[in-house]
Amino acid sequence: MLKSFPLKKRKKQNMEVKESLSKILPVRVNTAYSTRLLSINKVLKAEAKEVLYKAGLDLANTEFEGLKAEGISNALSLVADEYFRKGLGRLIMDGVNEKFLLVRNYECATCAAADNDGKTHCWLDAGFIAGALKQMLNEDYVVIETKCCGTGSEYCEFMIAKRHRKAPK
Repeated sequence: MLKSFPLKKRKKQNMEVKESLSKILPVRVNTAYSTRLLSINKVLKAEAKEVLYKAGLDLANTEFEGLKAEGISNALSLVADEYFRKGLGRLIMDGVNEKFLLVRNYECATCAAADNDGKTHCWLDAGFIAGALKQMLNEDYVVIETKCCGTGSEYCEFMIAKRHRKAPK
């Protein structure tokens, strides 16, 4: 069962999680993949976030087509399995409250070669997670990356919330 936050006192815990995961399940991060995606980001400039998010949605629609899950925890577990199988990192559900949940990607292949430039880079991943959840749960989700190697973090963090449709006026 996922627990509510607190998000304080997490740095030591995150290091312990990362160290124990690395011992149990080593992932070989392909920095060539990261370098290519970062190059695409640079070329797309201002449009990169939207284009790559939509590309992630499209990719997930194909990869998870016809797959159904029992609840968001099960769906995210299936996404985490896919990430691990493809060497894209280790997705870990980190916290939940009534409005959103957090997922962290340790050893993220997308931003492995990113400089600490103060920017998030994993828009393709955010779109992929949102698209996978939509396919498996038949509900719309918004996924926003809040931490990244590009922001100096040791992991990528995604905030996931159910998309609420605005009532017509």
